[in-house]
Amino acid sequence: MRFFTKIKCFDDATTLDDDDLICYCIEVDKKSIVEAIRNGATDLKAIKEKTGACSGHECAEKNPNGRCCSKEIRQLIDLYCKRV
Repeated sequence: MRFFTKIKCFDDATTLDDDDLICYCIEVDKKSIVEAIRNGATDLKAIKEKTGACSGHECAEKNPNGRCCSKEIRQLIDLYCKRV
């Protein structure tokens, strides 16, 4: 028997599950960011204010991508703002 799992690409937020972290510094998951978008946060500044995401300073050490999570947050804004 074979089990297949979805491959996660941490620099593509659309491949992540709701409980996967987007912001590793502040430990904000995808679900929290999507909820903020659905509640009116339509830019990076508003996401920061509502969730705290993208406001840490340990990105290089904690994020699997070795950088800030702003790219993934913008992907989610682009994706979910079109659906709202």
